[in-house]
Amino acid sequence: MLRIVGDSPAIRLVKFQLQRISGTDLNILLLGESGTGKTLMARIAHDLSARRGKPFVSLNMAAIPESIMESELFGTVCGAYTGAVNKAGFVSTAGGGTLFLDEIAEVPLAAQAKLLHFIETGNFFKVGSTTENHVDVRIICATNADLEELVKEKKFNEALYYRIRKAAIRIPPLRNRREDIRLISESILKKRGYAFSCFSKEALERLENYEWPGNVRQLDSCLHVTCELNKDQIIGPEDLVF
Repeated sequence: MLRIVGDSPAIRLVKFQLQRISGTDLNILLLGESGTGKTLMARIAHDLSARRGKPFVSLNMAAIPESIMESELFGTVCGAYTGAVNKAGFVSTAGGGTLFLDEIAEVPLAAQAKLLHFIETGNFFKVGSTTENHVDVRIICATNADLEELVKEKKFNEALYYRIRKAAIRIPPLRNRREDIRLISESILKKRGYAFSCFSKEALERLENYEWPGNVRQLDSCLHVTCELNKDQIIGPEDLVF
């Protein structure tokens, strides 16, 4: 759990929930704004589970075109369509381990139905095949969307929603745990090889008071650019590049 930096009440709750849930085989739904660290949390959940020696496969569903989403997930057989070859999908690649589906709200409704069948049964068909396959994986999903609202609007499969949210963890935005910003900044700077002591008291106070709409990802970017542009000098609040 040391990879989750911070000791605010909000992040302590997340750590507690992760420790408690990761030891089960429940599907997990990670909720939170972009940049809050949902991928890191998914990886930690895998590493704390009994599946830690097995594959951890991470997919950004928003980056997969709708036309190939089914074949990417479940694989294809030769001849399924022009140019198709025998190919394992990501669900097979994750066999025995964890399949992390980021941006789950971006999955089209047609693909949601097939994903629901797989999550319910562990069974799936490769594109172009009539033979059903089975694989054992744990599903972790993440989104910054309001899935309950999408269900009401008929834009997200209700049954799938309840299947993926067996255990839901909400990751707090950085502005809701300002007391962690200094610790997170020190950790980021250390990993990037920069000196934390280069930041003036006033610069640190400005970091703590900023709203951080991009959360930890934006903080990382801010520190990186600021340090690159102000090497070997004390960094004041006016030097910060948000």
